Amino acid sequence: MVRNLAILAVAMGAVCVLVPTASALAQVSINVNIGAPPPVVVHSPPTMLFLPEPGFYVAVGVPYDIYFIGGRYYYLHDDHWFWASGYGGPWVHVGHSALPPGLQKFKIDRLRTFRDREHQIFVNQGPDFRGRRFRAVAGPGGGNGRGRGNR
Repeated sequence: MVRNLAILAVAMGAVCVLVPTASALAQVSINVNIGAPPPVVVHSPPTMLFLPEPGFYVAVGVPYDIYFIGGRYYYLHDDHWFWASGYGGPWVHVGHSALPPGLQKFKIDRLRTFRDREHQIFVNQGPDFRGRRFRAVAGPGGGNGRGRGNR
């Protein structure tokens, strides 16, 4: 009988260990790591053209959605936004609510329409282009953001 009680006690202890308590079931932790996007690879610094609407710069002639606002470059990759002090990164994930107002306000298709329109003017006018522009900077320091005419 004592032996049966001992076996029963061990079995009950095992069940208590295997069955999670209500408080353990209530604790849920989710950690989503977006990770860094692939590096931006360009052979020379891209030209950044000022877009009158929405009022900031965009990279042209590269296969990336890169914008320059307030001394920072913003890069859209797979529906995730990143920022860096230079167009070459390193890129840090930024949530949509932390983006500058212009990037929050417009959907990416609209921003691309603005970019394509200004880029076409830039190409058509060539050296006579009167819009604001600058050459992007790969590392810390970014562009000057002043867009001193034809540079």
